[in-house]
Amino acid sequence: MLVHTLACEQHLWFAVPCLRSLSACSQEPIRLVIHDDGSLTPASVEQLASAFPDAILVLRPSADAQLADALARFPHISQARVHLPHVLKLMDTTMIHLEPIVRYVDTDVLFQKSFRGLFPASEPSVPGAFMMDSSNSFAAHPGDFWPLGPLRLPRQLNSGLFWIQRDCLDYERMEYLFKRWGPERIRRYHGWFEQTVWADQAWRARCSMYDPEQLGTASSESSLNSRLTGIHYVTPSRTMLKTALESAPLATANAAFGCIEEIRLCPSKPFGLVGSALVVVRSLAARLSAG
Repeated sequence: MLVHTLACEQHLWFAVPCLRSLSACSQEPIRLVIHDDGSLTPASVEQLASAFPDAILVLRPSADAQLADALARFPHISQARVHLPHVLKLMDTTMIHLEPIVRYVDTDVLFQKSFRGLFPASEPSVPGAFMMDSSNSFAAHPGDFWPLGPLRLPRQLNSGLFWIQRDCLDYERMEYLFKRWGPERIRRYHGWFEQTVWADQAWRARCSMYDPEQLGTASSESSLNSRLTGIHYVTPSRTMLKTALESAPLATANAAFGCIEEIRLCPSKPFGLVGSALVVVRSLAARLSAG
């Protein structure tokens, strides 16, 4: 199974051990497709090639050339892709090395238990599955949600770990959202915008969610992290990730002798106008309280 990931120079210190944990804990063979966001140095490319000798490395110049014709059909996405590496996660990882199922993992997802069934090999029973976040981190405001706008999203979707059937992808819909929101708003939200686009795709395809008791974002409570099979250390939790990596070799070794987790899925729940309005109200209340 091909599993795509997006690598950047600044994050290489955790990318290698996190991706190694995926390979070590998965009971099914996988092959990484590592996409260069354009920042990798020759030394870093060599380091990745040494760490993952069977991986497919897709350097940014090569990707630009391969996708030139396809991206010409989507001018607003193409424009954003030049400036925002997050857009590569939408386009490059789904348009290069095609398979019926797109499988993806961020380089800051650390696995600590042996598992089976994270990604389907073929003929899945559902259209896709995404990780759940601890909150709703979307680049959208109430006016974007139905009946005022075009969006209905799965609650708390996190795009750091997912799979989706290729025939469920709607690039015309992505282009429409890029055009609707424009480059200024896209730059302002960065990764949250990409996550919102994925959430829109997931809801329209009726994707499931990974069981949050097995896979989730990092918590400040170590007891909550310890029970998870895989943990997504999002940007604010980088200090916790550094600490976790110090014990990661031991945890990964112990995983081989532990029980094998069968990855479970659960239905997604809708996030819409009411939920978005509540987020705005809580944000305003927090600002007033801080002021």
